[in-house]
Amino acid sequence: MPDAKRPPALLEDAIQDNPKDYSLTLAKGMAILEMFSPEVQSVSFQSAATHLGTSRASARRLILTLEAMGYLDRTGSGTYVLTAKSLGISRAFLSGNSILSMLAEQVRQLAAEIDCPCSIVSLNGSEVMFLCRDPSRRVYASQLALGDRLPAHASAGGKLLLAMKSDADLSAWFARHDPQKVASRTITDADTMLAQAAQIRAQDYASTDCELDDGLVSIGLPVRDHHGTTRLSLVVSQFAHRMTRADFVENYLAPTRAAAERISATYAEYLRHNA
Repeated sequence: MPDAKRPPALLEDAIQDNPKDYSLTLAKGMAILEMFSPEVQSVSFQSAATHLGTSRASARRLILTLEAMGYLDRTGSGTYVLTAKSLGISRAFLSGNSILSMLAEQVRQLAAEIDCPCSIVSLNGSEVMFLCRDPSRRVYASQLALGDRLPAHASAGGKLLLAMKSDADLSAWFARHDPQKVASRTITDADTMLAQAAQIRAQDYASTDCELDDGLVSIGLPVRDHHGTTRLSLVVSQFAHRMTRADFVENYLAPTRAAAERISATYAEYLRHNA
């Protein structure tokens, strides 16, 4: 689930500097839309209030506004669900973002080459969001699609992207989001993650072993922009019963790193010509 009780978390630093420039009401409304996921198909006034850490009356006003705008629809049980209009935002992004199509093709090529699920993710607050994904292979219990999210601290891609932060920023991220345990080996201690972050920076990849899901190993590699800054992460995963993390890294790190470098080159070239 998203970091719910502080919906404007991504705006915190900016708000502290220029509070009059930003709308917390808008941030809370967007946070309600972000509540929806494969596990959360409907919301109520109370669940939204709990999610936002606000009053039920405030959550009610936000939901009714989103309903009036056509983004939510009331069900017979009194809860609210997303409408087809919500697809318009993602459709506009996907149709107008040709770079995702270009990267998706390279993701599919890598998946076919190594016969493992592959994806590209971005960091979004407390989570990573899927931007590209090979749909023909899966290792998760539920089918993940573009736009779906996973806890950043427990995923290889998320750990890689978090490690690119400074130690101070990473500590602040932990304090803000208070990550929870989602599998047997999930890391929820800031000091442990700081130590791992230094190792991730040195080796230029992250890995997980039963941190996101028991029985799952993954590797996350950086996808860099035209300035050499890590913006995205290429992730490959496999069932742990097929091989240990050490074996997975030994067998799949090299081809995944080569693919990440190709994808970075494509991404950087696109940004260079479309900046």
